Amino acid sequence: MDRDLDPHLLRALLAAAEAGTISAAAERLSRTQAAVSMQLQRLEGDLGARLLDRTPRGVSLTQAGETLAAYARRLLALTSDARRQIEGRQLAGRVRLGLVEDLTMTQLPLALAEFRQQHPKIQLDLMTAHSPELDSAVREGRCDIVIGDPARFGSAPHFHWSRRLVWGGSRLIDLSDAAPVPFVAFEESCTWQDRTAVAFAEAGITWTIACHVTTFAALVGALRAGLGISLMLPETLPADCETLAPRIRLPAPPSAHFGLFLGEEPSNPTRLLAAFLRDRLVA
Repeated sequence: MDRDLDPHLLRALLAAAEAGTISAAAERLSRTQAAVSMQLQRLEGDLGARLLDRTPRGVSLTQAGETLAAYARRLLALTSDARRQIEGRQLAGRVRLGLVEDLTMTQLPLALAEFRQQHPKIQLDLMTAHSPELDSAVREGRCDIVIGDPARFGSAPHFHWSRRLVWGGSRLIDLSDAAPVPFVAFEESCTWQDRTAVAFAEAGITWTIACHVTTFAALVGALRAGLGISLMLPETLPADCETLAPRIRLPAPPSAHFGLFLGEEPSNPTRLLAAFLRDRLVA
């Protein structure tokens, strides 16, 4: 007789897949390692299929696991939406959200618009800043939620995700093989830029900082002016710029890592927004 899949078991599978180890998944779920292992074994028993490949280094999804994980994300997102629609429609309050400026050019604003439509009584206040400033803002209680580079924070994120970056620059920029690659850099230390130096060094490519910028808007202006190239999220490239990897020899771009951080004793509206963003942002 067919039985409905237990959402707690599905969450255990997704946590193991995202964390890479059972112990890390258990920590994320605030459960013991033995309890999470039993949940995963029960799920595999219910379905009669092996969902995880287990090695001394960790776990990874099998083909059956990949299929179930895709459905699990959709099912849990629908469950969360239903709960929010019923319980959260009348929820009122204020949430102060801080984020790195790049994210204002991604799908995040559309997600916030959807949240606002579902929860019209929750006021959203937004600010942008560099990750170290966001770390201070959430620790000092000036923000309820912040999203930034986990490497620049002093605590672990509520959840995290990664995005592949691209090399971006003007279509008119002249990048000769003989000259060093011109790079547009933020004045403040940036993890992406640290990885850039390593990538160029490993590839044996000479490069130079063509100009410094202090804001994302200034970075876009420098790219459009053809002053240099930079690492970008694909959707943040201006219309008159392009992905450069097919045109010139460049090292493979690194991934950008993002984390969502909560302040102490988050309110119900804050928890609601955090859960909503997790469903929308974590692929």
